[in-house]
Amino acid sequence: MNPKILKIIIAGMAICIVFLSYKFNEVNNDLKKYKEYYKDLSIMYLNEVIEAPKLEAPSAEDMKVTTIDFDSNMLQFSDLENNNFSIQNFKGKNLFINYWATWCNPCLAEMPYMAELYEKYKDEENIIFLYLSREKLETIKNYVPKDESLQKLPIYKIITDDEFFATSGIPTTFIVNSDGEVIVKDLGSAFWNDESVFKFIDNLIGKNEI
Repeated sequence: MNPKILKIIIAGMAICIVFLSYKFNEVNNDLKKYKEYYKDLSIMYLNEVIEAPKLEAPSAEDMKVTTIDFDSNMLQFSDLENNNFSIQNFKGKNLFINYWATWCNPCLAEMPYMAELYEKYKDEENIIFLYLSREKLETIKNYVPKDESLQKLPIYKIITDDEFFATSGIPTTFIVNSDGEVIVKDLGSAFWNDESVFKFIDNLIGKNEI
């Protein structure tokens, strides 16, 4: 083949590759914008329909065992600085445990209300808040700065999960009393800053007479 023609062909291929790369990046950026728009729209809609949690104990069908065996439970997790914990570290404490994920719009929709709840009780010694995600630590750490509510919460990455906390979806919230009994299992988004929640937790930690 004529060297001149070969150079023209190679140059043309290079131009095509550059053009296709540009179009790919353009489409990829458009897709990211669409995903962000969809997320914002979804959260906006969810905020119109979510309600206060029912604050009910799980049924026998939902949880066959409703009391944590702290000596055998395998739930382990780390904070964003990679410090490790296990559920056993919190034996004898009231626990507020929320399962969530960065890709879960219903999870993100309730986080501002979670932040208000946590702000109200974060200095109480009798209740511990744990916001747990099964995602990779880097995924969580990279997302948290994008959400002001998440920045205010004690966020953890699950290392070893336990079937005791099995759930059919997220967000799922468990409230566990100091005896290890699950007194609330709530699936789906909720207004966790509702007065009914404040009263429930006040009773739980002994701030009000039950």
